[in-house]
Amino acid sequence: MKIKKGDTVKILYGKEAGKQGVVVAVGPKKNVVIVEGLNLYKRHLKGDGRTRTSEVLTIEKPFELSKIMLVCPSCNKPTRIGIKREEGKVERVCKKCGKAIVEKEKKVVAKKKEEKKEEPKKKTEKKVTKTTTKKGKK
Repeated sequence: MKIKKGDTVKILYGKEAGKQGVVVAVGPKKNVVIVEGLNLYKRHLKGDGRTRTSEVLTIEKPFELSKIMLVCPSCNKPTRIGIKREEGKVERVCKKCGKAIVEKEKKVVAKKKEEKKEEPKKKTEKKVTKTTTKKGKK
C-alpha cells in the first residue's frame, strides 16, 4: 500500500469529491483509508435505560483506495506514486515532479511524569458484628 498514515490525500469522486484531508488510519487488508473530517455519518445509539445513554455519534467512514490520490508535499498536486529501491532502502517518488515523498517526522512529546508522593496506606479495621439468636420455645 503506497498511502500511509499522515499523508495528505485528495478525494477523486463521490460526495466529498475535490476535498483534501489527512489520512488517520489505513486498512491494507480491505484497501481502505480513513480521512480526517471527511465521509462523516451519524450513528444513533439507543440507551438501555440503566447505564448507557441514548446519543448520536458522528463517525468517519473509510474511503476505498481507488477513490483517493496522494497530494505531493513538494509540488502540491495530486499524483500517482512510484517506488524507488536503492541499497535496500525503499522510497516513494512523485510521478509528476520526480522528488522523493518524505514522511512527516513524528513529533515525540516527552511526557513529564509527575512524581506522586506515596502516602502510607491506612489499614482497614475488621468490623465484627455480633449476631444474636433467639430460640423460641414450643
